[in-house]
Amino acid sequence: MGYDILFQQALQLHEQGRLNEAENIYRQILETAPDNADVLNLLGLIAQAKGMHSQATELFYHAVKQAPKHAPFWFNLGLSLENDNKPIEALQAYQTALELKPDFKEALSNMGDIYNKEQKSDLAEEMYNKALQIDGNYTPALANLAALKQDIKALQTLCLQYPSEAIFPYYLSKIYQNNAQYEQALTYIRQAQTIAPSSLDVLETLAELLMLTNKEEEAIKIFEQILCQNPNSVPALINLANHATQLQDYTKAERYYKQALDLSPHDLDAHFNYANMLYRQNRLPEALEEYRAAVIINPNRYEISNNLGLIQKDLGEYEEALGLFFNAFFKNPTSEDIALNIVETLTLLYHQDKDKAIKIAQNWYKEAPNNIFAQQINAALNGETSENNQIYIQKLFDHFADNYEMVLRRIGYLTPRKLRDITSDVKGTLVDLGCGTGLVGVAYQTSRTKLIGVDISEKSLTQARTKNIYQELIKDDILHFCQTKLKDYHPALITAADVFCYFGNLEEILAACAPFPLAFSVEKADDKETKPFVRQASGRYQHQASYIEQLLKKYGYTNINQYPLVLRKEYGQDVNGIIFTAK
Repeated sequence: MGYDILFQQALQLHEQGRLNEAENIYRQILETAPDNADVLNLLGLIAQAKGMHSQATELFYHAVKQAPKHAPFWFNLGLSLENDNKPIEALQAYQTALELKPDFKEALSNMGDIYNKEQKSDLAEEMYNKALQIDGNYTPALANLAALKQDIKALQTLCLQYPSEAIFPYYLSKIYQNNAQYEQALTYIRQAQTIAPSSLDVLETLAELLMLTNKEEEAIKIFEQILCQNPNSVPALINLANHATQLQDYTKAERYYKQALDLSPHDLDAHFNYANMLYRQNRLPEALEEYRAAVIINPNRYEISNNLGLIQKDLGEYEEALGLFFNAFFKNPTSEDIALNIVETLTLLYHQDKDKAIKIAQNWYKEAPNNIFAQQINAALNGETSENNQIYIQKLFDHFADNYEMVLRRIGYLTPRKLRDITSDVKGTLVDLGCGTGLVGVAYQTSRTKLIGVDISEKSLTQARTKNIYQELIKDDILHFCQTKLKDYHPALITAADVFCYFGNLEEILAACAPFPLAFSVEKADDKETKPFVRQASGRYQHQASYIEQLLKKYGYTNINQYPLVLRKEYGQDVNGIIFTAK
């Protein structure tokens, strides 16, 4: 088949959007005419349409070498360089296009875009105005100039003047999105989609806004549409991979993440989210490498340091983990999750190197004296008794609520079931103090038992609600509840499974529970301990059995029983405790 016929056939396929077929023919032509500038340019346009800008750039460079006086080739080169995050080279290519064709309004407008991104607003405005001097109705320049000035009214007027142009509602959407007015942004991007249903820029913005407005199901459908149109859309690949990760379809997620990284090796979100997926699968060495790649790209993103710290903690490298956590903390000192990671890791280090952990905790307290987590861990590691800090306990259990039951199963936690075995069924109202995610309720659930749960952690209560076994769940400090509301329920039994270990002095809470029957657990203090209660590095208290019995008798309890047991495993050691029942 002759060259001209092949070329026309490829052009026809190209115009029909059948890019792969057109590309095959263009490459067939290049085998016999490797320096054909037109074919090189058309191949570059196909690569550009697929988002493969590095490949497109190489093809356009080859094209301008063969036809250095052809302005459109220089413009196409500039566009791919711009999309490949090479603004200086892009500006040079656009400038060459303008020297060859001074009325090249598209080049002027695109130069304005680059200056705009570089926050050189005066130069950007100059470029847009020059483009409009050539063509006063050139819509990209009109839209960009109004967007540069954040002129919402001008863009709204342009929407009315040019109802068939998607660029004006598109820019209105971006302005509202940048101002976190997502619903208004969504209205305008849907308008843009009506005008240009196949525009990838519009679709990507639409999908992003749907995610921001919690319309994930619709967003995923849009991302799938984007991927059908452009299999090399990195944002679509990453978001579909994130969705697959949520569904625990890790095979699909990994395929999408790797495809995104092949296309964009320096994409921070791809590395970071892929690392998160690997961490969820406990593939720690691989996750570590991905987080390290992410931190090279952006060393200032605190989440990366935090997640790197989690891996080092899981690997038992506690000092390295703490260094990473503190790096994250001082970048974002209001993050409770990071502070709790520090607390947990300091506790782990304490059992490995007591003096070092104490010193690090003291330094943190000096650096952040108003941080309740720094206050509590410093006091705990130094064995200092502190007042019961309900804010700290609330945040602690909010943090662990989602994984609480999984962790307890791993450490062999059976206290709720043992309470139930000791007390038997309860006929009437059972008040479950510090109910957490509802494990005591599960143990005591019968048709004759009315379960009332009280906890300070809303996230724990949310987990308890999913069990549908409590007649009432109350968010309150348990001491406040017992002092103000407990008597209204006339409980047949009050339970507290591993709750009183967060109190040192138990006198107020036991006084508030009297005269109702009790069943509760405590951590047992060492027999050599002379104090009635002592704080551990974990922040919990161990109590002397004689101290508790004395208090119970003081507030009218006469039928008191003790049941020694192992509460759980901690750091490979048994945690000894006592279950008390009292009437």
